[in-house]
Amino acid sequence: MSSHRAEVIVDLGAIDSNIKKVIQDSGKRVLAVVKADAYGHGLVPIAQQALKSGASWLGTALLEEALVLRQAGISAPIIAWLTPVTDDFEAALAHEIDLSIPSLEHLNAVVQSAEKLNKVPRVHFEVDTGMSRGGALSDWRALMHAAADLQSSKKIRIIGVWSHFARADEPGHSFNQVQLNNFEERISEAEGYGIRPEIIHMSNSAASLAHSSAHFDLLRLGIAMYGLSPDVSQMGSSVALGLKPAMQIRSRIHLVKEVPAGSQVGYGGTAITSRDTKLAVIPMGYADGIPRNTDS
Repeated sequence: MSSHRAEVIVDLGAIDSNIKKVIQDSGKRVLAVVKADAYGHGLVPIAQQALKSGASWLGTALLEEALVLRQAGISAPIIAWLTPVTDDFEAALAHEIDLSIPSLEHLNAVVQSAEKLNKVPRVHFEVDTGMSRGGALSDWRALMHAAADLQSSKKIRIIGVWSHFARADEPGHSFNQVQLNNFEERISEAEGYGIRPEIIHMSNSAASLAHSSAHFDLLRLGIAMYGLSPDVSQMGSSVALGLKPAMQIRSRIHLVKEVPAGSQVGYGGTAITSRDTKLAVIPMGYADGIPRNTDS
C-alpha cells in the first residue's frame, strides 16, 4: 500500500470484461459514458480502455470533458450532451465533437458557430419522452422542421436521435413502455420531415441489461461499465448481472478496539453489535465523500 492513508484502485480488466459482456449479449455497439471523470475512475485511462475493449463511441456530459479526451489524442466519436448555449461550440466543432441538440435555441447557436468556421456540425437531437429533464417536448415538431431545412441546405449532419429512460432500473414498470412508445412516435415524426438519423439510441445501462426492445443501434453504458448494478433491489447484484466492479478503496487502520454486545456504532446507531465485537476504525468519513447514511 502507498504512503497515503487511503487509496482507490481501478481494475481496467473489469472495465474490459463488462464492456465485452454487454457487446456479446446484445450484439450492439456501445457508447462508453465517461462523464464526471469517468464516474471518478479517471477520464482518459477509462476512455482509452473502453475503446480497446470494443466501445465504438464515448459520451460526456460536459463539453470540457470531451475536449480533454481530444487533447489526449483520442479520435473516436464523442458526444457531449449537457452543453448550455453559452458553451464554446466553436471549440467543439474544431475538435469534431458531436453535440446534443435539445432545443431550437441550441440548434441555432451551434449552426451560427459552425458558419463562422465553415464547418458542418454533427448533431444528435434529444427528445423528452417522459423524464422531463433534457430534450425537446412540445417544440419537437418545430425542431424537426428546422432540422430538415438545415439538413437540405447541408448546414448540419444529423448523426442521431436519442432519449433517456427514467425508470429502466425498474424492469417491470409500465412507464418504460410508455417512454418507448413515445420515442418511436417521435422518430416517426422526424422521418415525416425527411430526417433519417444514422444512429438511434435510448438505452442506458439498465435498459442495456434488461430491455432488448429498446436497444436500437447503440447502447449508452454508464454504471454497468464500472461493474455496478443499476438497482440491486430491482435488478439484482453485480454478480447476478455478470458484472465486475472496477473500483475498490483501501485504507490504513486508525484504531482497533473491542466493544461489548449491544454497542451502537456510528451516527444514529445504525449498527448494533449482537456480541462482543472487535472494530477497526479507518480515517475516512463523509467529509471524504463517503455518504453519511452508509451503515457502519
